[in-house]
Amino acid sequence: MTQDFDPAGAASRRAVLGDAHVDKLQGQGSPMDRAWNMYVTNVSWAGTWTRQVIDRPTLSLVTLAMLAGAGQMEEFERHVRNALLRTGVPQLQLREVLLHIGHYCGIPTGAACFAIVRKVMREEGIAPDAALQEEVGGVYRTIGAVEPSF
Repeated sequence: MTQDFDPAGAASRRAVLGDAHVDKLQGQGSPMDRAWNMYVTNVSWAGTWTRQVIDRPTLSLVTLAMLAGAGQMEEFERHVRNALLRTGVPQLQLREVLLHIGHYCGIPTGAACFAIVRKVMREEGIAPDAALQEEVGGVYRTIGAVEPSF
């Protein structure tokens, strides 16, 4: 019996990761690799990314936070590229997630994530958004304005 890729999962995977990446994954390897790609497409992509409860940009941000927390930096880089090029994540929101990553996952992880974002933006020729440039001083003002809760 031959199983097929779930059409909704395959479409979602292509929309987020891009045709070239998905074609590369699906065209390589053995029957074992095909089984893995079908599992990822039919369970992960069809089962989570197509639910339409959380919008795609938010799913991208959640995915980035989890990948950083798990130390999966190669996959983090891939999803940064997807977030900036395909899923419509605003740079300002991406920056805020990176700050949270630095706080909750540790400064070294946060620094690595910022470096990856800079690398991806440089490689893709993506300039910082005006909103990001205007708001940069607010990070420091906000920290100074917070009253201790204890």
